[in-house]
Amino acid sequence: MFNKKQPLSFQEVLSKLMRYCSYQERSPFEVKQRLREYALPADKVEEIMDLLVDDNFINEERFAALFVRGKVKVKRWGLYKIREGLSRKGVSSAEMDKAITTIDEKVYQENLSYLIDRKLELSPEYRKDISKMYRYLQSKGYEGEKISKVLKEKKLIG
Repeated sequence: MFNKKQPLSFQEVLSKLMRYCSYQERSPFEVKQRLREYALPADKVEEIMDLLVDDNFINEERFAALFVRGKVKVKRWGLYKIREGLSRKGVSSAEMDKAITTIDEKVYQENLSYLIDRKLELSPEYRKDISKMYRYLQSKGYEGEKISKVLKEKKLIG
């Protein structure tokens, strides 16, 4: 015999999602995915989403801004990787563009410089094979022209 769970009520699902959104900033896309687990009718899903937005549990603009800030400051991601991450979280292009404009260019350049210095310190072979360094920085999401500029400043390329 197996124990079949009783379906959750509207209020129980709403309560669970409020806790889910309170724990960490979530995108509307993530919340909708979580809602699918509860197999609610489409009208109830929209009603819950509207309630969460009205009560400010979900805010796409706030999510995008925090996502960008965290990825730049903590993960030291480049622009391409941040865009991809936001896209995977279902953030609209307009919100994506707005959040990306908040990136401080000085911090962005310092992050790129830090990644180069750290990689050279930990793996000296990157000094000999600059293409390897270039690929590493591209994998972190940095643009080719910015990579080249910083590599020239550090006199690693001519």
